[in-house]
Amino acid sequence: MKHLRFRTALLGALLTSAMVPMAARQAQAPAPAVRAFTPQDTIPFDAAVRTGKLPNGLTYYVRKNSRPANRVLLRLAVKTGSLDEADDQQGLAHMLEHMAFNGSAHFPPGQLVSYFESTGARLGPHVNAYTSFEETVYMLDLPSDKPEIVEKGLTAFADFAGGLSLDPAEIDKERGVVIEEWRGGLGAQSRVRDKQIPILFYHSRFADRLPIGKPDIVRTFPPARLRAFYDTFYRPDRMAVVAVGDMDAQRLEDEVRTAFGALKPRAPAPPPRKDEISFSGCSSRSSTNGSTRSRAVLTRSSCGPEFTARA
Repeated sequence: MKHLRFRTALLGALLTSAMVPMAARQAQAPAPAVRAFTPQDTIPFDAAVRTGKLPNGLTYYVRKNSRPANRVLLRLAVKTGSLDEADDQQGLAHMLEHMAFNGSAHFPPGQLVSYFESTGARLGPHVNAYTSFEETVYMLDLPSDKPEIVEKGLTAFADFAGGLSLDPAEIDKERGVVIEEWRGGLGAQSRVRDKQIPILFYHSRFADRLPIGKPDIVRTFPPARLRAFYDTFYRPDRMAVVAVGDMDAQRLEDEVRTAFGALKPRAPAPPPRKDEISFSGCSSRSSTNGSTRSRAVLTRSSCGPEFTARA
């Protein structure tokens, strides 16, 4: 028993003596240098995302993500919104978003939503879109284990990008839908918003270009003005396609290239959009040249300690 205790103690001492120099060496090893972050640094791009630009200028982002299983999320982002509307087009960026679901090259009126609902998708959670000041985004969430449905989704996006029918009869039907959407937004919150917006966006185009538009214009605009907005601002160099889901990334990329490769501009490029927003008497400029990627920079204003935001 004594010999056993002796051997155990000796083994413990040897292990301790071996670990002490190792711990000392680890303590002496210099920590890797960490470079300080500055606001001017570019955020690193996710290496898992496959990105590219087609010859027509359209940008795409594709990423395989196996969770949730058997699902793929598709987005078509168009760099245009209510800020691009002329005075007689207020509300037409939003109206155009509605008309995307009411007739196109591959989907007669009423068939696009019914097709995707037949696959298990629902209008709202899986088939939707929104219009803002500076962008319009179309959204489809589809089953990836049925490639023909994903292909159909990209076909629908390609129609949105360049193949809308914009039939005058369908436009007249949709006017009332948009008016009811405007009416449904009325209330205490909208009254507060209408007081806040002119102050928050003082002397800016943002103050008088709410995406919902003006009811009088929505009721009476000529269809040609909607077509003019569509042809001018729905250009491939102002668009990006995002495809993320449980599907082979190379196949997704190939399908995006096939669906959008033939897309072409239908009108001359619009001039760069510029707008100024004042903060405490200082101004900042928001501008875009149609690129699908933007960078935000904070710069100190010359009129005081406030900061101006430039996009």
